[in-house]
Amino acid sequence: MTKIEFKINQELREIKHFHKVDNPVSIVSNKRDHDIRQDMEIIARDARYYGIGVTANRKGDIGTWTNADIKKMADYYKAQGLKDATIINYVSSLRSFLFETKRTNVKVTNGELGLRRVMEYNDKSLEAKGIDINEKLAHFKEKDINVYVQLKIAEIAGLRREEAIHAGLAIAKGYSVLKENILELKGSWCKNGRPRNIALSDEKAKEIKELQKFATGGNYKMDRNLKQEKDHLSNSIKSQCFNMHAVRHSEAQERYAEFVNKGFTEKAAKMAVSQELGHNRDYITKVYLAGK
Repeated sequence: MTKIEFKINQELREIKHFHKVDNPVSIVSNKRDHDIRQDMEIIARDARYYGIGVTANRKGDIGTWTNADIKKMADYYKAQGLKDATIINYVSSLRSFLFETKRTNVKVTNGELGLRRVMEYNDKSLEAKGIDINEKLAHFKEKDINVYVQLKIAEIAGLRREEAIHAGLAIAKGYSVLKENILELKGSWCKNGRPRNIALSDEKAKEIKELQKFATGGNYKMDRNLKQEKDHLSNSIKSQCFNMHAVRHSEAQERYAEFVNKGFTEKAAKMAVSQELGHNRDYITKVYLAGK
């Protein structure tokens, strides 16, 4: 382990979180703690290859990281064949780290680094893949109660994999996740640590209640940790030729159509869907809506 790698890892351990106490969103990044730490460990490991902290910082002090240093980092990762989107994520994590450790913040823009995030607008919904979600739910209802509950709640509300796992465990334990017709997701369940409320129709709220009765009355396994449960869920549905994100895409498209039918403008409908997805960025919603 190099001095710079040791120093960065040491400081990462000292940082309790990358978020304001009164605002769970990172000051300079919308990424969650785990992702920032993971990215910084990679950056620390690779720093010697792009000439940071090797000669000038003999005591292992990682210094301020100038814009020129960031350019070296970006160029190194480009040479390794990493996609622009991945490098942009690394720069975002580095901004959080530098801000948290009171070092000079990164001023250079993605454009100045020659980085461009290209958005894909291919239809990745279940319908586009020719997947009948009801058929898959019936399969798992018989074969695997955990996957069935998690997949069903994701299908109802367009949840991410980890959100569906936490919500599924909560309802299996008999905890209330509904307040009237609002599905309440805790911050600890969600990406970025932001709690989220999703308004459900009467029909979908009823489905959640019925799902809870099924989950509490069945043999829901609670002895796996989060990573094991994530792997189990992903591998199980992968064996059926789809993934959780396809479920999320389908729900986003359905909700967008519902909002438009209610008289929302296209922009307002996209923002409403974006908020339910937990993004708050309408350009991200376009990915789910296949470019609409």
